[in-house]
Amino acid sequence: MAMPRHLPPLAALRAFEAAARHLSFTRAAEELHLTHGAISHQMKALEAQLGVPLFRREGKRLFLTEAGQQFGSRVRGVLAELAESVAEVAGPRDPQVLTVSLLPSFASLWLIPRLGRFHAAHPEFDIDIRASHALAEFGRDGVDIAIRIGAGGWPGVVAEKLFDEEVFPVASPRLDGGALPRRPAELERCVLLRSERQPWTPWFRAMGLARGEPRHGPIFSDETLMLQAAVEGLGVALARGEMVAPDLDARRLVRLFPERVPPTTAYYLVYPRAAATLPKVRAFRAWMLAEAGRRATAPRGARRR
Repeated sequence: MAMPRHLPPLAALRAFEAAARHLSFTRAAEELHLTHGAISHQMKALEAQLGVPLFRREGKRLFLTEAGQQFGSRVRGVLAELAESVAEVAGPRDPQVLTVSLLPSFASLWLIPRLGRFHAAHPEFDIDIRASHALAEFGRDGVDIAIRIGAGGWPGVVAEKLFDEEVFPVASPRLDGGALPRRPAELERCVLLRSERQPWTPWFRAMGLARGEPRHGPIFSDETLMLQAAVEGLGVALARGEMVAPDLDARRLVRLFPERVPPTTAYYLVYPRAAATLPKVRAFRAWMLAEAGRRATAPRGARRR
């Protein structure tokens, strides 16, 4: 069979697979650490190249067309096979060095404070931490294992849930001289800190508030910086529970409201199937699952004022 002369870019195929799986450009963008606009642009270009529509909208809901369903099934299989092939044929690596890919905020706020326990248990292994917002390419990037946040279901890899993640507003107890908002509606008078990867709108909707995304207030590309800004009293941050836990326990920040929103995302340990038998991957996997269990049962400080 002749090879097609003009294959779509791999990045567009990965974006399509994620959008087709989630039936959401927003969730695909979150998974791939891109913007909603970037996903939309890639899908328009892909449809133009193929000459057929892949998605259709009914109100606010996104659906696959018949062609999109067929194409999605084939693309998912091809990407899974490609990931396995890359892992199998990648050149030999140092068996004593484990390369871990994860978000900078997770590295600094969760992993590094615990990493001493891994080194104590496994002094034979060295950890190469790749803290980046880019999604790891197993094999090509030399990554052995990754920690991702999302809904799971990534093609071609094993994804084991570590823990769910809840988001909620936090602020310095000194904000506005201690006159903190007592109800979600009172956030109207507050400066809301914004993150490129954590929009406020879903939380507003869960609280029954008819508010759109804030248009003013500082914007941060990394959650660590946003939480530091909240500690300094610059405004209210929408924080992830595990990432903000040290600041809550130390009372540098307080949770503003008791209302809870069911988690829609979780942290996952992700690795290629072919890497599952590597001693360094097996050791890190067992340690991470144990740490996740320790996290679930450890006593925590007060998180609300």
